[in-house]
Amino acid sequence: MERSHDNSLTKLLEKLSAVTPRNFDDFNRTVGTAVQEYLSLSDAVKAEYTISIPSNLPFPENIPGVGTLFDNHSEGAVPVRFQKLFDRGGLIVFTVYFKAGKTLSPEEKSEINVVFGFVFHILEELISANTYKKLVMVDLETGTATINAFMQFAGMLTATGKAGGYTAVYFNIRNFKSIHKVLNYVEGNRVMAQYCRTVTDALARNEMLARLGGDNFVAMVLDEHRDYFLDLIQNMVIKYVKDDRILTFVFGATMGITKITDESNPGEIMMHISTAYQAAREKRAVMSYYDKKTGLDIMERKIILSNFHKALNEHEFFVMYQPKVDVKTRTLAGAEALVRWKHGDGFIMPMSFISVLEKDGCICALDFYMLDKVCMFIRKLFDNGTEPVKISVNFSKRHLSNNKLVEEIVEIIDKYSVPHNLIEIELTESEDYHNHNVMKDIVDELSALGIKSSIDDFGTGYSSLGMLSTLHLDELKIDKSFIPADTSDESSKSMLMLKGVVNLAKSLGLTIVAEGVETPEQLALIDKMGVNIVQGYIFDKPLTENDFVERIRRKVYPKEQ
Repeated sequence: MERSHDNSLTKLLEKLSAVTPRNFDDFNRTVGTAVQEYLSLSDAVKAEYTISIPSNLPFPENIPGVGTLFDNHSEGAVPVRFQKLFDRGGLIVFTVYFKAGKTLSPEEKSEINVVFGFVFHILEELISANTYKKLVMVDLETGTATINAFMQFAGMLTATGKAGGYTAVYFNIRNFKSIHKVLNYVEGNRVMAQYCRTVTDALARNEMLARLGGDNFVAMVLDEHRDYFLDLIQNMVIKYVKDDRILTFVFGATMGITKITDESNPGEIMMHISTAYQAAREKRAVMSYYDKKTGLDIMERKIILSNFHKALNEHEFFVMYQPKVDVKTRTLAGAEALVRWKHGDGFIMPMSFISVLEKDGCICALDFYMLDKVCMFIRKLFDNGTEPVKISVNFSKRHLSNNKLVEEIVEIIDKYSVPHNLIEIELTESEDYHNHNVMKDIVDELSALGIKSSIDDFGTGYSSLGMLSTLHLDELKIDKSFIPADTSDESSKSMLMLKGVVNLAKSLGLTIVAEGVETPEQLALIDKMGVNIVQGYIFDKPLTENDFVERIRRKVYPKEQ
């Protein structure tokens, strides 16, 4: 009998080693069946356990406090307890009931203790698995769902054909960061948790709010509740008590929205709402609904950004030069360096990539690249015995945060030993008055080093009379939108605005460059007003490097142009 008992223990331990229960019910069934078969040899009639959760284990509600492995009730059964401790505190107590009169030998107690050692480790792994499974599904700070739970919920809806009745929303809480002016980090988290509870309480049981991180969220709401939900998060009022004072916070939201169809899948849903949200941000709108055009626009921007650095390294960007012509003498007076992008067998137009790079900040690297190419070209002209003309290079307002901008510009110019008076920096207008002061410092530093500067496309951005009076500019470039198509109507708004800008620039002693002059009538008008320089198709379209070299060698334009 002792050998049989030993064999049963060995078989039991082999069975327990192979057990991987999916949940606690599965544990009770599979482990209970195996343990009952073995313990019945020692007259056991019942086995149960009690779990005391470690104090540092999250989600105690996810773990049952008690469980029964088997129960063949017998009157007068005697309990014997076996205790196992968690490493981080807490314990599991296994209680086995034996038939009345049964006395366990030391060897039996030792073997049963070994059995429950195995059972304890299985149960411990199950507790950990359930805990960490929920960890990836629940945001610890707010108690809301995570993106994993959201994707699972979306997958369930699409798999069951119920997704067609839902709208998905990606949103950012506007103004939330402002609370840190009056609350510390811990208090801010409490307000965030209160915000989440308020939103969650407003949802139906079959709707979901999930936190992506920070103040970014996604939600899945029934179509009939959509308008109510959007209004709720757009006008959220949260009251918080601090030091016996009631603080009131009002939050809005920036939202990307998509109507889900039965054909949607979780990945598409997430892509569509994040695309719509990005569109809302770029348009500075409260909300944006996903449509195919929005999706294509965002995709194109992502493609441009993903290809940019490789294109820069492989010199896919090149310079075209548009001549600037002295109106009175019809002589080449300089040129503007314009960027072009040859990608594969075709070209990507500047209107498609400049604004994208501007928003992302990559434009700064492109500006320095263009300056380098221009200086290299001027150096080549000198080396070939050709006298260069002054060339202007555009620099975005994104450079204004670079306190070494002038130093880096000069470093590139001096690398090619280019005389400073042959480079002009065209700065983009800025809406920020603080930036006006930064621009003033940049312009003054450039001027002290003999480098000319100008404001590009005056009147199209955020320029102001105050900026013109603040900056010591050399040149003002009038945007082509100011050049009237009809030059015969002297009382038209466009004509009056053009006269005003020209007179202002002349009174400030600035050289005036007019862009986009295309017809003889426009040229005559510009000449009559006293504009100094013209840049436009009336004289030349943007030229390749080789064509521009030829233009430098024959600087005077014929009168018939």
